[in-house]
Amino acid sequence: MKKSLLLIPVIAVVLLLTMTQCKKNYNCGMKVICYFSTNGLDTGEVVPGAVLDIYPGSVAPGRTVHSAIEAGKAGVTGNDGSYEHTYPYEALLNITATYTDEETNIDYRGTAQIKLQEGEKVEKAILMMPGI
Repeated sequence: MKKSLLLIPVIAVVLLLTMTQCKKNYNCGMKVICYFSTNGLDTGEVVPGAVLDIYPGSVAPGRTVHSAIEAGKAGVTGNDGSYEHTYPYEALLNITATYTDEETNIDYRGTAQIKLQEGEKVEKAILMMPGI
């Protein structure tokens, strides 16, 4: 009788642990917003049509980068100056943004690094300066 009473809580604990496993959300979102800058300060004016080159950052020795991230990604900011994308894995990414003002023929450029987090959408602002 005592063995069966002891067995019931053990079974309950085992069932509880196996049925409450966390399901990992590997979707790692990012949102990049590009802003014009003349002296390193944000002017508040967004850059629509900026071309983004997104590629892996440094990789620790002995680690590999998943092919979905290794391939890199190119994007263009919308009218609100932003670009969004979701990756299947966490990653440290470098971003280079370029834009040429057609009226003044001035080239703008900005760079940033973003660390994607599991199950989160990470936002990054890039200040784009002329002639860099």
